[in-house]
Amino acid sequence: MKRVTIKDVAREANVSVTLVSFVMNAKRDENGRLDCPVNPETAERVLKVARELGYRRNEAAASLRSGRSNAIAVIPTDISNRFFSGVSRYIESKASEYGYTVFFGSSDEKASKLESILSALLSYNIDGVIVAPVKGSRPAIQRLVDAGIPVVLLDRDIEGMTDVSKVLLDDFVAGRMATRVLIENGYRKIEMISYSLGISSLLEREKGYADTMKAYGLEEFIRIAHTTYGSREEDVLGLIKDAQARGTEAFFLPTYSLSVQVLSAMKDMGLGTPDDFAVVGFDNSHVYRLFSNTVAHIRQPLQALGETCVELIHDMIGGSGTKQTIVLKPTLIPGGSVQKRKP
Repeated sequence: MKRVTIKDVAREANVSVTLVSFVMNAKRDENGRLDCPVNPETAERVLKVARELGYRRNEAAASLRSGRSNAIAVIPTDISNRFFSGVSRYIESKASEYGYTVFFGSSDEKASKLESILSALLSYNIDGVIVAPVKGSRPAIQRLVDAGIPVVLLDRDIEGMTDVSKVLLDDFVAGRMATRVLIENGYRKIEMISYSLGISSLLEREKGYADTMKAYGLEEFIRIAHTTYGSREEDVLGLIKDAQARGTEAFFLPTYSLSVQVLSAMKDMGLGTPDDFAVVGFDNSHVYRLFSNTVAHIRQPLQALGETCVELIHDMIGGSGTKQTIVLKPTLIPGGSVQKRKP
């Protein structure tokens, strides 16, 4: 079937090609009116003819003419991860308010895959990129910046990188809050199960935990066991058994996926919280309701994280935004999993 062109619309509407171009490329103002120098009745007639003929605007050509694609890319590590899917939903909603189309991709925590995605984006006229960095991804992200593409780092920092904007959680405070509530409720032998990803968010949560343990004179009990994203299912069972043998009293679990994995394994093992282990998890999860006691957890402000990313990238694309680092505060949601330890 032959593609309907702007000339076909102009001929059918009995107007010039230039006039059709004005109408089809116009944006609507806050009242929904087309913002173009064309009589409103004529403009509506052109739009009606375009709809009847099935005309579709050539976005690639429009992008080349304007230098803008009105499209941004969002590259989390795993779009199926509850945290990233939640943030991405808010990014998509906010971006639509500014008229952006959003393209998504996942790096799977692999620098090579992220580099491949970012290299592909350089071939398209993408307006900006929101990306969660992975270990070793700085050179690939720097190439985007050097090509003049605005970049916002989401959730994870790259130390010393100043030519991007950043939207982060105060991860040190999150680690401190989780550890402190356990200590203040009588727990001393508190451990972490974390990922060996080498990313800023986890490193800061671990630092918050360790510094708080030291502040309360509990240095001897500091222990951070590491697993990998791909092997957590196999590793967690053994880590819990080892913790039992050492007399561990509590866990701080610094990600959603680890929280779900550890709590599910505990349930399979017939263990409860806080009787066997007190627990502070991360992010919201339906798994937190599977225990007789609700699970205390650190909540991240997903909406604020997502919407702030879009606001920063929009300002940078428009040329009016300076590079900013926005650090948002976590919230501790109380639960029965941290009830005061029995004497």
